[in-house]
Amino acid sequence: MKILVITGGTSSERKISLISAKAVKKALEENGHLVKLFDFKKGYPNLKKVIPDFDVIFPVIHGEEGEGGELQKFLSKSKKPYVGGDWKGFKKGWYKIPFKKFCLENKITTSPWEKVTKKEDIIKFGFPCVLKSSTGGSSKEVSIIYSEKDFKKATIRKLLNSRLPLFVEKFITGVEVTVGILDNKVLPVLEIIPPKGEWFDYKNKYSGTSQEIPNAPSLSLELQKLVQKIALNIHKKLRLGHYSRIDFIVSNDIAYVLEVNTIPGMTVQSLLPKAAQTAGISFPDLIKKLVEIAFKNNYEY
Repeated sequence: MKILVITGGTSSERKISLISAKAVKKALEENGHLVKLFDFKKGYPNLKKVIPDFDVIFPVIHGEEGEGGELQKFLSKSKKPYVGGDWKGFKKGWYKIPFKKFCLENKITTSPWEKVTKKEDIIKFGFPCVLKSSTGGSSKEVSIIYSEKDFKKATIRKLLNSRLPLFVEKFITGVEVTVGILDNKVLPVLEIIPPKGEWFDYKNKYSGTSQEIPNAPSLSLELQKLVQKIALNIHKKLRLGHYSRIDFIVSNDIAYVLEVNTIPGMTVQSLLPKAAQTAGISFPDLIKKLVEIAFKNNYEY
C-alpha cells in the first residue's frame, strides 16, 4: 500500500514527531509499503492535494496540531482510511481541562483540580500542586509548585503570563504507570521510574534517563488489572480508535488518571511500543497492525 505519514508541524513537539515518523517510515518500508513523509508545516491546502494519492494516512504528529482533533476532523472528511480515532474524542481527551471534566462526568478518579488565572488562585488552592496548561503536551507546559518561593522560577512565571487556559491539581506522589491500548485491547502495564528526585518531564521522557519496567512490579496484579480496565474504558468512551496510551499515578491503592496520549510517541524506545514488545509484538509488527486495522475499518470509529 501507499502510505502518507504526517509529521513535523510547528509545535514545541516538532522534533519528537520527526523522530517518531522516521521510525514509522522505516518499519512500514520493512513491511513492503511505499511511504512518503508530509511535513505538516506545509499546511492543510497542500495536504488536501496529496491525500488522494495514498491508501492510508498515518498521522505521527504530537502536540495540539496532531492530537487535538482538528487533523482527525479534516482526515475524516477526506474519506481516506487513517490511523487514529474520532476527532471529538481526540479533542476531549487531549485538552486537559475538558478531559478533567470528562473524568468528573464519568466518575473517573483524577487529582483534585481548579482553573486558575493568577498566583493568588494557586496560593488559595494550596501546595504542593501542579500547574498545567490545558493545551500543553509532553510535560513541557507543566510545573510543580511546592511553595510561594517557586513563583520566582522562570517556567512558572512564563506559564502565568502565557494567557493559556491554566489549571492546578493536587500533587500526588505514588507509582507512575502507563497503559497502552491497541485495537481495543490493553497492553501490559509499564511502570515509569524517573531519576531519583526528579519526575517524568520532557527531558526524562526523551533522553532515556527514566526506567520503564514491564508489568509494573510495584503494583499488585489486582491494581494492574484496575488501571487497564480504567484505561480501556476511557479509550472506548472517547472513541480513540486504533491506539492510545493513558497515564496514571497510583497512590494508596487509588489509581488517579493523569492524561491521555491520543497519538503516543512511536519511536522504538517509546512507551507504547515497549508495552507492545512486552506483549510479544515487535515494532515493525505494531506499525503493520495499525495500518492494517485502519485500512480495514476505514474511517468508521
